[in-house]
Amino acid sequence: MLKNHALRILEESLDYDVGFGDLTTELMIPKNQESEAVFIAKEKAIICGIDFVIEFMEKNGLTCTSLVNEGDNVIGPFLKVKGNTKTIITLERTALNFLMHLSGISTKTNRIINEVRKINKTVKIAATRKTHPLLSMIEKYAVFVGGGDTHRFRLDDMVMIKDNHIQAVGIEECFKRAEKLSFSKKIEVEVDTLDQLKEVIEYKPDIILLDNFEFKNIETALNIVSEFEKKTGFKPKIELSGGINENNVENYAKYNVDVISMGSLIHSATSVDIGLDLL
Repeated sequence: MLKNHALRILEESLDYDVGFGDLTTELMIPKNQESEAVFIAKEKAIICGIDFVIEFMEKNGLTCTSLVNEGDNVIGPFLKVKGNTKTIITLERTALNFLMHLSGISTKTNRIINEVRKINKTVKIAATRKTHPLLSMIEKYAVFVGGGDTHRFRLDDMVMIKDNHIQAVGIEECFKRAEKLSFSKKIEVEVDTLDQLKEVIEYKPDIILLDNFEFKNIETALNIVSEFEKKTGFKPKIELSGGINENNVENYAKYNVDVISMGSLIHSATSVDIGLDLL
């Protein structure tokens, strides 16, 4: 499913980019000319999307030789391509945009995880659903390649009771309705205050998300969870989210929580510099 989705994005992107034809390449390059080319990471990057790009290019008649594996930390040449020169040049930008974007996400994710591991050896760094339209699946895949957790790929992955659900029907009604859920699905609840936490934990959800909690309240919240565990033997997984980014994540990583989720892994990732040169 993931591969088919990625290839569909590449093919549709190519169709849009080419339009009625690559005017420059059609004019400049002889029809039957053959060339070799190489993709080059011009800065250190966790390469992501290479397997999809190889299949995309080979479906368009080119021969590819990978010099690295998906997820390798690379600077310099990482993929060689051979075949019709016109085809190479026409596919160039579509393939580069794809690799640059996904590798930017995987590189940022990996960089953040390496910093967090200096403070907290076990906390998971997860993405959120703050993704770009139609790209969510492959962007979350890039987080995975960088060593992060994908969290929910889609709305059907789990029940996640957020502030608007609670506002609409109330906490008690939310949990009543959640009783219809299959045993195979987890339940997560977002809480905004300590009072909400005290109410929600009584229903024993699998995961509690502390959303936009101030640092002083995170410590208090963890104490509430600890006391509940002593009393009942139950402890939910605890997730932190809201306003967490590369510049402040270390301040959150010092707490004994299970997950730190960050929309910025995807929505604020900068594409890495990758080029293609004919040999």
